[in-house]
Amino acid sequence: MLPNGMRALFVPPLAALAVVLTLLWTAAPAARQGTAPTDVTSIRADEFFVPTRVWKAHLSMSAEDWKAMQPRYGAGGGFGFGGDRFLAAPGGRNGVAGRQGIEYDYVHATLQIDDWTFRDVAVRYKGNGSYLRATRAGSDKISLKVDLNKYVKGQKLAGITTINFQNNITDVGWMNEVLAYRLYRDAGALAPRTTYAQVYLTVDGQGEKRYLGLYSISENVDDNFAESRFGTRKGAIFKPSTQSLFTDWGADWAAYNQSYDPKTDLTDTQKDRVIALGRLVSGASDDDFAAKIGDYVDLDDFARYFAVLVWLSNHDSLLQNGQNFYTYLHPETNRMHFVAWDQDFSFGNGRGGNWSIYSAANGQRFLSRLYRVDAFRTKYLARMAEFSERLFLPDRFFEQVKEIGTAIRPSIELEGTQWLSAFDEVVAGRSGIVPFVTSRASFVKTELERGDRQVLQISR
Repeated sequence: MLPNGMRALFVPPLAALAVVLTLLWTAAPAARQGTAPTDVTSIRADEFFVPTRVWKAHLSMSAEDWKAMQPRYGAGGGFGFGGDRFLAAPGGRNGVAGRQGIEYDYVHATLQIDDWTFRDVAVRYKGNGSYLRATRAGSDKISLKVDLNKYVKGQKLAGITTINFQNNITDVGWMNEVLAYRLYRDAGALAPRTTYAQVYLTVDGQGEKRYLGLYSISENVDDNFAESRFGTRKGAIFKPSTQSLFTDWGADWAAYNQSYDPKTDLTDTQKDRVIALGRLVSGASDDDFAAKIGDYVDLDDFARYFAVLVWLSNHDSLLQNGQNFYTYLHPETNRMHFVAWDQDFSFGNGRGGNWSIYSAANGQRFLSRLYRVDAFRTKYLARMAEFSERLFLPDRFFEQVKEIGTAIRPSIELEGTQWLSAFDEVVAGRSGIVPFVTSRASFVKTELERGDRQVLQISR
């Protein structure tokens, strides 16, 4: 096992690698117009997203589309420095790969999931660090995003139009993200639903389909997600990439757009609301901030999200790197809600240690100011105490790890027996999630018992 818990990737010989890199998909339909949409209504979303279920997914495309799918390498460099080091140049993809100028294009393909066939779907690579780790190690197991609806309108699976296939290469247990999302949802916070799939790939004219590996599937954060949680397809969805979240950068939205990376078309009113929140965080007096912040951020919602995030000790998040989360601006309340995303580094993966629940803001102005508000701090610590008695229980995690481990082990063995030794250690509770949660649960309970004796200093 690598020092940071990342699963070591087998590097094939160069000759085999050349074949591997061309073997990734089969022919899309020759006729791309007038394709009848596949709309699977025989299964509900909650029946599809079952974490102990392993679906079989087969992606196929033409050799031409496979060639077109390969990443484009631009100049890169980005605009981000210091706390915004994952920020790309305007119009580019944020993230460690995006800043290097790596861009992904959608191409046409066919997707079969079990007995359901979706023709003329859009597929592209996804990911930043996971993409770089895979390709640098010579692996073709790369995370994928499939949009069922982009080319054929009305194409859905249980009301879902976009499917994210996560490669989990940083996680020897294949379940950090799945269990982290489950924990957020159990806590009443916003997070995607998940399941698993064996992913097979074929390229037209370049051999039989091959097994790419076991992927987890994550629900997309989009209009469908908003409708399932809030009963509306309206509202604004952002995917921020900045450690200076909700900062006053002036009255021109152009200064905010790249950092907030909106995923929906924004109205002027929505833009003004984000700008006004930044103005409040940056310039309001303590009394004014405390009186008004609850009008801009749903404090009950954020207390649940923040309690789980801090307990999981995910550094690659809002807590440190300022990325890997979404925000949703509700169309009626005008309050921000936070959605968990990209949780492979949860449970201390990649960076161990016990973070104090009283000093998790890490000097960020928004988090620091919010923590100093009595109304929020009371909610947050109450949720931390509640979850420590109800959810943050080592035995509970041990049972979840065993349950999922039993379900996915055959698919991991099919991917390669070299992965089983480290995986079995995780399932047995000797490494990974169970040791972390055992230590973390004890540490947090001790901190709750001693009480908060610290007051964070505002980062000016």
